[in-house]
Amino acid sequence: MSDIRVNTGPPAHRFASTGTLTRGLPVGEVLEVPALAGARLIAGRAGLGRVVQRLNVMEVPDILPWVKPNELLLTTGYPLRGTPRGLTGLVGDLDERGVAALAIKPGRYLSEPPPEMVEQADRRGLPLILLSADVGFDDVLNQVLTDILNRQAAVLARTEEVHRALVQTVLCGGGLREVVDEVAAHLGAAVAVLDGERRVLAAAGTEEQVRTVRALAARGDAGPAAEGDHLVVPVVAGGFDHGRLVAFRPDGPLGEGALGVLERAATVAALVVTKQQAVAAVESKYRADFLRDILAGRAGDDDRVIAHCSGFGWDLDRPVLVIVAELDGRPRPEVAEPAAAPGRPARP
Repeated sequence: MSDIRVNTGPPAHRFASTGTLTRGLPVGEVLEVPALAGARLIAGRAGLGRVVQRLNVMEVPDILPWVKPNELLLTTGYPLRGTPRGLTGLVGDLDERGVAALAIKPGRYLSEPPPEMVEQADRRGLPLILLSADVGFDDVLNQVLTDILNRQAAVLARTEEVHRALVQTVLCGGGLREVVDEVAAHLGAAVAVLDGERRVLAAAGTEEQVRTVRALAARGDAGPAAEGDHLVVPVVAGGFDHGRLVAFRPDGPLGEGALGVLERAATVAALVVTKQQAVAAVESKYRADFLRDILAGRAGDDDRVIAHCSGFGWDLDRPVLVIVAELDGRPRPEVAEPAAAPGRPARP
C-alpha cells in the first residue's frame, strides 16, 4: 500500500513545512543501541515500526498528562508498585496517546509485568520492552537521543548538499527541467513541476509515472495511491501560488529526508518560475512597443521590420491578422470577484 504523508502548507496536502526533520528512529532500531543489548521485547512486535522521537521517565502514577506522542517511556514500576494491575490499564492509555513503546526495568518494585499487561500490549501492537536489571536509564537516554540527533544531522547535511547543487544548477543557466532532473537523481523518483492548472511544466520520469504524478497533484487531498510513496509541495514565491512540485516513487518509500529535499527544490523552482515570468513580461513589452512603432511608421524599412519580427519568433510567411482595438472609455459594470486561483495573489 502507499505511504502518503500530509503536512500543512499554503494550501497543502502532505505539504512540506518546517519541523519535518524530527523523524526519529523506529523502535526496532532503538533496540539495537548498546544500552539495550540485554533488553527483551516481550510484547507488541507488530509495533516495531513505531517512531521514537523523544524519551521520558515515569516517576509518578499520574504520568498521562505529561506523555507525548512518539515517546519511549521508561519506568521501574515504582509509581504503581502497590497496584501492579494498574499497569494493564496504563498500556491502553499510553497507546491512545501515541506513545511509541514502554520499557520496564524489573527488580525491586516489579519482577515481571502482569500477563494481562503483556496480552494487552500485544493486542494493541505497543512494544513492551523488558530492560536488563543492570542498565541505567541515563545510558538509554543518552544513546537513543544521540542516535536521533545524528540521524537528523545527516538529513540536514543531505538537504543542504542538494540545495547547493540546485542553486548551482540555476546559476549555471539551468531551468525547471534541470532542477527536476537533479531532484529525481537524488530521490530515485519521478519528479514534476506543475502549474496552477496542473499542467506539467517540467518532469523527470517515464510517461506513465508523469501521468501518475499529475493525478496525485490534481486529486487535491492525500490518500492511498496504487503503489509507492508520493510527496506534494507547493511552489510559492512572493505570496503567489505558482503550482506544485511532486515526487513519486512507485517501488517503495521515498526515504528519510525526502521532504526536506523537496522543500528546498520547491524554493529553487519558485525562483526559476519568477525569473521566467519577469523575462516574459519584458519580452511582451518589447513586442508591444515594436508593434506600436510599426503602426506609427517608426520601425524602419521592410527588411529591418522583417529581421526584427524574426528575432521575436514571428513567422511572416504564415497568414497574419492585424487587429486594432480602442477602449471606449465607458465605465464597466461591477461584477462579483472570482475566488483566488492558483498563480494569483489572494485578497485579504
